[in-house]
Amino acid sequence: MSEPAGAPHPIPGTAVSDLVSFDGGVRRREALMRPDRYRDLMSLPASQPRIVRGGGYSYVAAGFGGGGVVQDARAFNRIVAFDESTGVLECEGATTLGKVFTVAAPRGWYLPVQPGYPDITIGGCIATDAHGKNQLKDGTFRQVVTSLDLYHPRHGVLRLDGQTNGRLLELTCGGLGLTGHMLRARLQLARIPEGRVRIARHRIARFEDTLATLEAHAARADLIYTWHDFTVRGGGFGRGFAHAGRFVPGTADPRPGRAHSVDARTRARYGVQLLNGATTPAFNRAYELWQSLQPAERDTSLFDALFPVARKVIYFELFGRTGFHEYQLLAPHDRFPALARSLREYLDHHRTPVTLASCKLFAGSQRYLRFQGPGLCLALDFPRGDAGTRFAAFLDGLVRDLGARPNVSKDSRLPREIVAACYPEYGAFRDALRAFDPDRLYRSEVSERLGL
Repeated sequence: MSEPAGAPHPIPGTAVSDLVSFDGGVRRREALMRPDRYRDLMSLPASQPRIVRGGGYSYVAAGFGGGGVVQDARAFNRIVAFDESTGVLECEGATTLGKVFTVAAPRGWYLPVQPGYPDITIGGCIATDAHGKNQLKDGTFRQVVTSLDLYHPRHGVLRLDGQTNGRLLELTCGGLGLTGHMLRARLQLARIPEGRVRIARHRIARFEDTLATLEAHAARADLIYTWHDFTVRGGGFGRGFAHAGRFVPGTADPRPGRAHSVDARTRARYGVQLLNGATTPAFNRAYELWQSLQPAERDTSLFDALFPVARKVIYFELFGRTGFHEYQLLAPHDRFPALARSLREYLDHHRTPVTLASCKLFAGSQRYLRFQGPGLCLALDFPRGDAGTRFAAFLDGLVRDLGARPNVSKDSRLPREIVAACYPEYGAFRDALRAFDPDRLYRSEVSERLGL
């Protein structure tokens, strides 16, 4: 019989803890330690496998599940320095996006690249090479990282920047936390151009019009993304809206807005799966109606523009304990018509309740397992269950056949063979990682599942 959660673990300084990925797909009982001093962080035997866990918002099990000790890093959350003249901010790895906003925005600076919830950590953004609301313009989180300090038991504390350990910096950004513990990062923030963000809504009559709509508005937008209803059948399949935001003059509100709390454990507070095949069409129609009743243009604060999920966490809670899939793919521009046709045909014959479909334009060059490159990014959410399992498998085959790429940091069941087939540098990433860490001291469920 296994030890109950909270009981001491045989490894000194650890306790038994039940951990779950944010999407609900991976659950493990782990040896967890919560260091609050660097000496405690480095107190494990040098040969002890481990992995670092930050805020716990990873959809995949990037911070546990590798059979070693899980080091909860949330105590290391200080902003160490901020140069108001240059916008360079130095912080510890578990510093949250919201904390950076609170310090930087009143001084006229912000992070242009960040995901949409304020409790996500800087270390998590680096590990996944996260993108924000306009990857086409701003790139990924790698573009704001000027340097970082990395700890690895085999190598000690290393400074990573453009001149020193540059290859290791590239391996660490988007490296899923497998190169070591990110102690500190130095980030280049951007000046806030104007005081407010004006978001315009543009109607999309069908999913096939998405790429043209995004391209028509992208050049003038500081942020741009779409919403679609994939439960509509017939000619209106995938109808929805494009939301294009730009900075405009106005009274700035640099204060942090309200954010509702949620984490991987409390996300399942309702237990039952309330977003399902019966409720999702009505849920989507209600959201579409609500959007249609709003002004075509509205001004919002910078906080609300950067963190649209902050007050909408109930969406994730409605999936219950069973959880959800998120499948995010990046398709080349010329493959979009085939992508749209294949999705329409599949969902016409298989009633899968897609609760969210959203697109962005992407650019850049792909490296290692980073989710970037030119094309259209499509994110799909759908409940876990038999229909969801079949749809995820269909999407695996679709990305492989179209020459597209799935995001390895979004799908907690993504098979190794699909990643290897879709990422030309899969082998190069694995080889570089093993050359740096031949003992594979940093392990997670992701690294084990993907054969890294």
